[in-house]
Amino acid sequence: MKQKKSVLYFRITAAVYFVLLLAIPVYQVIHHYDILKTGKIYKFIAEPYDPYDPFRGRYVEIYVRGIDTYPDAPYALLAMDENGFSYAASYQETAPENPQTAYVKNLQINRYYLNENKAPKVELLQSKLSEEDEFYVQIAVKNGSYVIEGMYINDIRVENIQLLP
Repeated sequence: MKQKKSVLYFRITAAVYFVLLLAIPVYQVIHHYDILKTGKIYKFIAEPYDPYDPFRGRYVEIYVRGIDTYPDAPYALLAMDENGFSYAASYQETAPENPQTAYVKNLQINRYYLNENKAPKVELLQSKLSEEDEFYVQIAVKNGSYVIEGMYINDIRVENIQLLP
């Protein structure tokens, strides 16, 4: 009888473990899409370059204007300039108390993953843009969390631009 109880306890423990093992990534995916659907959109001017990493594959490494690479504090307070582009106005140690203040915790926008054939072409296309063209990254922000929504050239998502071979 003791052996049957121990097998039953083991099965229950294993079932709980596997449910938790699946619940964590499912929660992360739901949280990610919730930010994309309901978060406020902010645009940041970006400058891409295309490194190659054999472990991570092709991606566009980006430098985003208006964001400190190594800030002094974790919370970035967001603001917009007269052209509608965002920047980190200041950094602070704690989340702002005013719920109307736009902020992001640990704001680091430095990579944008896309098809490995398009990544080097996006860098080439960006180098041919004129001063009037806009190259930017959009993020969705909600309750201090953010998700990169897309990379754009003149309001067209880079994945939708027909790039020459």
